[in-house]
Amino acid sequence: MALLRAALLNSDTDIRAIPTVKFTPQPKFLDDCARTLALCKNLGSFTCTLDVMPSFLPSLQDKQGLECLRFNGNLTADQSEELVKLSGLRELTIDSCSWNVVDVFPRWMDVLRPTLMSLTLNSIHTLSMEMLDIILPSLPHLTRLHVINCTKVDHTAMLRVISHTPNLESLAFTSYESSRSLPLVISPLPRLRHLALDTQHAPTPANNMPAFWTTMINLTRTWSCPLKSLTLRLSDRVSLGDAFVMNIIDSHHATLNHLAILNCTLSKESVEKICIQCTELERFALSIPAKDSYAFAVAAAHAKRLHTVTEVGDLHSSHSPRPPLTRMDIRTIMSHQPSIERIVADGRIWTATRFPEFSEDDFAIAVAKKKTKSSYHWFMPPSSAF
Repeated sequence: MALLRAALLNSDTDIRAIPTVKFTPQPKFLDDCARTLALCKNLGSFTCTLDVMPSFLPSLQDKQGLECLRFNGNLTADQSEELVKLSGLRELTIDSCSWNVVDVFPRWMDVLRPTLMSLTLNSIHTLSMEMLDIILPSLPHLTRLHVINCTKVDHTAMLRVISHTPNLESLAFTSYESSRSLPLVISPLPRLRHLALDTQHAPTPANNMPAFWTTMINLTRTWSCPLKSLTLRLSDRVSLGDAFVMNIIDSHHATLNHLAILNCTLSKESVEKICIQCTELERFALSIPAKDSYAFAVAAAHAKRLHTVTEVGDLHSSHSPRPPLTRMDIRTIMSHQPSIERIVADGRIWTATRFPEFSEDDFAIAVAKKKTKSSYHWFMPPSSAF
C-alpha cells in the first residue's frame, strides 16, 4: 500500500495492469487505488486503459489540476453523468466506450469548451457523424482531432466535419471502402502539422495504393500547410508506388521531419529519394528486410538529420516470418549515417554511443528489450511536429 500510494501521489497516474483473482480485478487493489487517488491534490494526468473506470470516477471529482484524461469508457448511464462533472481538461482520449458515454458528449463537451485542445476517439462504434457535427462546434480551441476505427465515421464524414475545426494542427482518421462521394467543398487546414491515415481496405490489383491517399496528399499541398509528420497505415500489405512517394516528397520535402509507412513496402529508389530530398527528416519508420539493410544504409547516408529509425516489419509476419536485423546490419546502417542514434527493430532498441575523439566508424552499440506496449497510440503525433 505504501508503494502504491507513493506511485499514485505523482502528478501523472497511469494504470495499465491490475492484479486479478480468477480473471476478475482484485477488489482490494481497486479500492486501495481509488482511496489513494482521492488523496492526490495535484493530479495532472490520469490514464486507465483497463475496463475498470467506474472504480475511479468518484476519486477524479474536484481535481482542479487534471488536464489530461485517457480511459476505457464502458459505463452505465449514471456513471456517464459523472464525466460531465470533469472540467478543465486540455487533452481527452477515449479508447472504446458504451453508448451511455457518447450520449453525454454534447453536455460534456460544452463543459470542456474553454479548455479542450486535443480529442482522441478510438474504436467507438456508436459514434456517428451527426454526433461530431453536434460536439465539434462546441470546441473552438481544438487543435488535435483523432477519430480512429469508429466504424460509423468514415473518411467522407471526417472531411465534412473538419469544417468545424479550422485550426487543427493534428488530424488522424480511418478510411473504409465506400461508394460515398467526397464533399464538393472541403475546408482547408492551413495549420496542419501531423496527418495519420488508417485505411481498412485493400487497394485493387490494378492500383498499388489507396486512391484516397493521393487525394489527401494533394489536399495538403493545396492547403500549403507546414506538414511535419505523416503516418500511413494499411490493413493489407502492399508496395507503394514511386509516383505516390514522389508526390509526398514534392509536397512536403521542406518540412517533413517524421515519416511512418506501416504495413507497406517502399522501393529502394523511393527510400533513397526520401533520404536525399526530405532534408529535415529526423525519424523514419518503415519495413527494412534484412536482405535490403545495406541498400537502406546507403540511402540513409544522405539523411543528415536522421536520428531514429524504426523497422516496422510486417503486421502479418506470423504467417511469413522474416529474418531479423542482425547486429552487423545495425552497425552497417549506423556506420553509413553517424547522425543515427537509435534503431528500433524486432522488439529491441539499438543505441549508438559515439566517441568524438575517434573516427565515425568507432562507436559502441548497446541493445535493450523494447517495451511490449507503447504508451501512445501509433497514430498520435510526435513531439517534433510542434
